[in-house]
Amino acid sequence: MEEEVDNLVGACIAPPAWIRIHAQLGDATMIRILFVVALATVFLSTDNARANSLNAERLLGKLAALEARVAALETKNREYKRELEQARTQRRTEALKNVGLANAAMPARDLTPNQLTQTGNETGWTGFFWGAAAGGAATKSSTTSSERAAQIFPGNPPPFDLNGFNTSSLSGPTSNVGGFVDVFAGGDFQLARLVFGGQIEATASDLNFNSSGIRSYAYFSSAGPTGVTATGDYRPQVTSRWMASALLRAGILVDDLTLLYGIGGWTVAQFEARNLTDNPFYQPNESFWASGPTAGVGIERKLDSNWRVRAEYRYTRFDTAHTQDRFAFVSGPNSQTYSRSTQFDQSMQSGRIGFAYSFNPLK
Repeated sequence: MEEEVDNLVGACIAPPAWIRIHAQLGDATMIRILFVVALATVFLSTDNARANSLNAERLLGKLAALEARVAALETKNREYKRELEQARTQRRTEALKNVGLANAAMPARDLTPNQLTQTGNETGWTGFFWGAAAGGAATKSSTTSSERAAQIFPGNPPPFDLNGFNTSSLSGPTSNVGGFVDVFAGGDFQLARLVFGGQIEATASDLNFNSSGIRSYAYFSSAGPTGVTATGDYRPQVTSRWMASALLRAGILVDDLTLLYGIGGWTVAQFEARNLTDNPFYQPNESFWASGPTAGVGIERKLDSNWRVRAEYRYTRFDTAHTQDRFAFVSGPNSQTYSRSTQFDQSMQSGRIGFAYSFNPLK
């Protein structure tokens, strides 16, 4: 039908064709043809309008659905942005608190084990430190001494022109106790799970190295030994007031916060000795130095990124120390001479607990 209409319309467009058709068919037939053409034209126009209207409604529906979808996505996007900003703010706040950069006016808070581990990982064990410790020591001491005292009376006949005695004294080993306070400074270097370091240390102490034993006397005159002997108590009093140590240490990390280590080095100490002789004319108060190797073990634990607590055991063996004294007392023609040589052997076992502060850690 549409094809026939198109043919008729095409025929209507060309005037020569129209004239030929009109001549052949006549008026009545032409009227019917024109009516059919008009009716077809109206029908096609109505059908196209209806189709266009339908397509427009569908397009509007799709546009409305698309606008609703876009609005939903924009709402969801705003929610995601808000959640992301909250998460970033929370992480930033936690990071500032963990490294100690939070506002100083904020109240102190306890760190959880996880936060402590994170803090320890931030700084490691490489860096410098200083600290203080206090403790006690069990001391052991033995003393050996020999003396010679002689009085000369030139106006007396022999053997009364000379008399005197020789002594041989031995004490110890005797155990005692004492206390001390250390201050120290040093540095560490971490290599994987190993930590190497060193420190210097000064100690104020009140350590008792007293001992007790026996003193033997043998008397003589200008004729030689008289055969007279005697024994008595020998109680030298020895104390240590100051010590200094140079130490190295090496250890292994049990975890990020705990270090087990061995420590060793050299310790020097100042000693004071009294009551070394029973000579009524001469009671020296001697001061001497002794030094020796130190070795021990310890454990250190991080409290946070700066503060640490440690506990140590050490053994120190001081080298043998010697002292000698001589003097002469003259009164008119008479005189008295005195000489003494003393040897000290001392050691101690010490335990201490201390705190260290690490600063400027190398991250």
